[in-house]
Amino acid sequence: MPQQFTLAIQRPHEQRLQNFVVGANDELLAILESQQTTFAGYWIFGDLSSGRSHLLRGCCLLAQDQSASTNYIGCVDFSGDAGGLTAALENASKHGQVVAVDDVALIAGHAGHEELLMTIYQRLLQERGRLLVAHSHPAQVLEFVTPDLASRMKSLQHFQIQPLQDADKVELLRRRAQNRGYELSHSVLDYWLVRGPRDLGALLSDLDLLDQASLARKQQVTIPLLKQVLGY
Repeated sequence: MPQQFTLAIQRPHEQRLQNFVVGANDELLAILESQQTTFAGYWIFGDLSSGRSHLLRGCCLLAQDQSASTNYIGCVDFSGDAGGLTAALENASKHGQVVAVDDVALIAGHAGHEELLMTIYQRLLQERGRLLVAHSHPAQVLEFVTPDLASRMKSLQHFQIQPLQDADKVELLRRRAQNRGYELSHSVLDYWLVRGPRDLGALLSDLDLLDQASLARKQQVTIPLLKQVLGY
């Protein structure tokens, strides 16, 4: 009999500040959740799986809840599409009280894109808006070809996202599973964290595999299923 697969029908994971697992990032979350009446600019850096994109999207959603207009630019979404990135930056140079620029390294070195980011900065400065920029490292390591932009980016408040401890990773996996409509037991989570990878990105990829296997087999995620699917 051929194996039957169940189509996964999941609630989308909405990346809000409220569901960001804070860990040792209390100060950063408090600042991002605060309201300001003057210009605020933040450079947020951390590893790819640190949650920097989550924070930028969460800030945009919070601003929208407060009736502010926002503009999120995921530069990686425009890889190989310089024209598309130009259009997105041009739009942000005119619109958005909160502008978030993710993976800004894809802008560095392109004079036209840098000029547009400088225009965004200047507009938000005049309009008392908020600029959020994300990268894996501080602004000092990027080689911007526009000196004024390099100076402005280095002057932004810098925050490094602190990595999660094991207890925080457990909480993140538990929340992600709940968002998809099921529970991960303490025994499964304890077994997984002892034998699985330490990298958060790898853990989340493994969660996707477990999720698919659970749906296909119409079984709960158990330790035997985890062993079978992930090999731990």
